[in-house]
Amino acid sequence: MTVQAGLGADRAGKGESRAAFGLFYTSFLVSAMGDAFRLLAVNVWIFNATSGSTGARLLVVLLANLPGMLLGGLSGVVADRYDKYNVLIVSDLVRTGVGLGLAWCALDSRTVPALVLIAVGNGVGVFFNSSSFSLLPRLVSAERLPRANGFMETGQWVVQIVGPSLAAITLATGSASLAFVVDSASFVVSAVILRSLRRVLKAPGPLPVDAGPDEDGKSGGHWADFTDGVRFIRRSKDIRALLLASYGIAFLTACTSYGLIFVVARTFALDASALGYIYSLNGVVAVIAAVLATALAKQAFLGRLMAVSMLGLCVAQVVMGVAPNIYVLGVGVAVSALANAPYNVSVTSLYMSRIPAAYLGRVEGIDTMIDNFISVCGFVAASVIVLWWNPQAVFLISAAVALPGLVLAFRHVAGESAE
Repeated sequence: MTVQAGLGADRAGKGESRAAFGLFYTSFLVSAMGDAFRLLAVNVWIFNATSGSTGARLLVVLLANLPGMLLGGLSGVVADRYDKYNVLIVSDLVRTGVGLGLAWCALDSRTVPALVLIAVGNGVGVFFNSSSFSLLPRLVSAERLPRANGFMETGQWVVQIVGPSLAAITLATGSASLAFVVDSASFVVSAVILRSLRRVLKAPGPLPVDAGPDEDGKSGGHWADFTDGVRFIRRSKDIRALLLASYGIAFLTACTSYGLIFVVARTFALDASALGYIYSLNGVVAVIAAVLATALAKQAFLGRLMAVSMLGLCVAQVVMGVAPNIYVLGVGVAVSALANAPYNVSVTSLYMSRIPAAYLGRVEGIDTMIDNFISVCGFVAASVIVLWWNPQAVFLISAAVALPGLVLAFRHVAGESAE
């Protein structure tokens, strides 16, 4: 299946298409920077305000995944039915208000309303992500999707390094309230850029709604659109294979995110701050891998790239699971980072090139629901393994869980190319 031609290319040629993608990409970077900045600021402030409460820490982790699990389906329907630019801009403005609310909470350690605001901000972010996902293929042609997604992946990793660093500096030199105000400003900038994008595309009205009418010739409701998206996934063998293959990696990633700190602190008896070096190594290697994927990824080889990258992620889990010291653990982390960026580029490009534009939002929303549910399962499973067994066993068990998805990728995805 091929995605519809991008709006920018259709309306104004390659020059305006590049300008449109440039504005979209800049907005994405600024918004992602705000997310990364807020993530560290929230975690540090909540940890300090609750005197290191493990319950508060678990709640913050859950609030990062539950909104996607609960709202993913609705966000996908909204992305397919309504004006995507308005959804993106409103999402940015709401998150601006969330940041200002968090700044007020930080003035007097109001943690309960802060947790509510965190949930609201994460929930709105789900709608932003679904609309962004379904908008990108309308801005670039199908053959340029791998490179566009490579740029997105590279930018994502860069802001994951820069955003927390800037937040740490702001917290160290100022206050949590100031950090949240600065965070809010990033979403205002993103909204302004999106308004400029709309002017470049000269699209005064809503984007076309691709959901077809029902049997009576009238547009169905939100639930009808959602169930139609589920039926589309059930009918499409290609999309179903892609989704199922990716869920093993979602479980693997959640287990890794939870288990690393326990391996560092318990298995190797190092200070937990050593995890910072591991994250830095992960970020640097991932940026390099994302740049290479941007330059080298070709549409015809995306299936094979996805399968090989999944294999690399499983190998990395085994290396980390048997690592005798932090240096070998670092090798496993580097292998994981080297495989992770190409995996993200390939799987995202395959989704976008195989899903018709009319279903992009809904498939992404349904995938978000399931992906976040599996991540929660991964966190819970990893916590049980760490509590009752060996932290390194988290990596070995998660690799075993991902094996069926790896087999599925090599059997049903690796031999195919996006047309």
